[in-house]
Amino acid sequence: MSLAVIAGSGLAGIASILDVTGTIPFEQIPGVNKTTVAGHAGQLLQGTVEGRACQLVLGRRHFYEGDHHAMARLIDFVAEAGATSLLVTSAAGGLRRELCAGDLVVIHDFVDLQNRRMSRTGSALSRGIKLDARLTRLFEQAATRASVSCHRGSSSCTSGPTYESPMDVEFLQYLDAMVATMSGAPEVTHANAIGLPAAAVAVVTNPCTGINASIPAHDEVLAASGRAAHGLARVLRQFIASL
Repeated sequence: MSLAVIAGSGLAGIASILDVTGTIPFEQIPGVNKTTVAGHAGQLLQGTVEGRACQLVLGRRHFYEGDHHAMARLIDFVAEAGATSLLVTSAAGGLRRELCAGDLVVIHDFVDLQNRRMSRTGSALSRGIKLDARLTRLFEQAATRASVSCHRGSSSCTSGPTYESPMDVEFLQYLDAMVATMSGAPEVTHANAIGLPAAAVAVVTNPCTGINASIPAHDEVLAASGRAAHGLARVLRQFIASL
């Protein structure tokens, strides 16, 4: 099995586990183009982890960057290059007081609030977003072996690029979301559409507005992601070994 991993904001440090054999800038992938957001390198790294084939996407094209098909084209590319499974990671705001910066949340469902059109014809969206049960279980087991604490729950996925207001946070809590992101749902939706098994994990970088007295800021999100990348990298090693 060959894994493709999408690294969320500030999580480029997980590349430390990859023996890189090739680097492809987004501009060289048809229909993707470079990213416009700090913390997203806009590169696809190809290589191996402990001898197993792996592709690592550093950064992503967000829905709010204006081309909601770019992410689908990127996933098509990694699948055509041999990926047989997908792990989507996202930097996320915590919607619960018990969540701290650096915590991992394994996603079991999405509250998809992005108003986007399907990238392919079909009814994948009407069937909901399906996360692969086997991959999800293997990731949770890998976290245990790596001695990295993780939670499980639902992730909200909004359009961005603004952070949630206190009223947004109350609404998302009412919907029982554990974390708030601006990514994850489009990637898994398209993976479902092309038959690529997918799992998702959020890395908590900050409490959402109103959870405490702090106010989210992008540079602080990137710094927190960078610190959390070390633990996530340990889990990834264990996860890839189990595939």
